[in-house]
Amino acid sequence: MESISLFQILDIVIDISHFALVLFILFGWLYPSFRYAHLIVATITGISWLLYTQVNGIGNCILTDLHYQILGKLGKTNLPDTYAQYTFTRLTGLRIQNDVAMIITRSLWLLSFITSAVLCFRQSRYNKTIGVRK
Repeated sequence: MESISLFQILDIVIDISHFALVLFILFGWLYPSFRYAHLIVATITGISWLLYTQVNGIGNCILTDLHYQILGKLGKTNLPDTYAQYTFTRLTGLRIQNDVAMIITRSLWLLSFITSAVLCFRQSRYNKTIGVRK
């Protein structure tokens, strides 16, 4: 029986965490009690993409690079450029091009961010109108 290495555990932990983060960014705005947290997380994600792109030139997330380093230690090579490509291929067996993955990822992030910002603004205006204090 083969033992599980630290890198295999880290692969699973980072994969689950990254996927959960993606789901939260896509759908966290749906729940009013999560909207402000969602807006903060989505903002930090967008800023990190911009800043990290300046460093590595790809536009990847820090989690993607960390995950790919761990996958490299596990002997996995020829990984796609983005986490979206990696996840899509693992779920469907199909490959998508980098440009398509980036357009889909950035568009869905922007849509989610704008929706969250609008809903947070409306919620704060509503709370002021009815005199709710936090």
